[in-house]
Amino acid sequence: MERVYWTKHNGIDILIEDFSNIKPGDEFEALLDKARKEIHSRPEKSVLALFDATGALFNMEVVETMKEFVKSNTPHVKAAAVVGIQGLLKVAMQTVNMAARRPFMLVNSREEGLDWLAGQGKKGR
Repeated sequence: MERVYWTKHNGIDILIEDFSNIKPGDEFEALLDKARKEIHSRPEKSVLALFDATGALFNMEVVETMKEFVKSNTPHVKAAAVVGIQGLLKVAMQTVNMAARRPFMLVNSREEGLDWLAGQGKKGR
């Protein structure tokens, strides 16, 4: 099953970063590296990304790694939506947001995130 891939939603290209049910470790690191390479291969302010963290396990090391990941991607990302963030992860996500100096739209479902991102993609066309 592919976890980092492009999809079209309402005619707009959106990068899916599926970290659902993943835990810290080698698979997480490899997936993050794949997503980073994909994002960095695109022009500045062009990437619309949906990050799915549903059921994922996070620790402080992962939060620090995510801060660096998001910060390095900021020049390439036009908008990002995150699904699956609940409880204490919302606090961790605020830390990531501050490091990135760009907001994420927290959404309740992939469909909601895709709709929002497609709307962002149509702005400024």
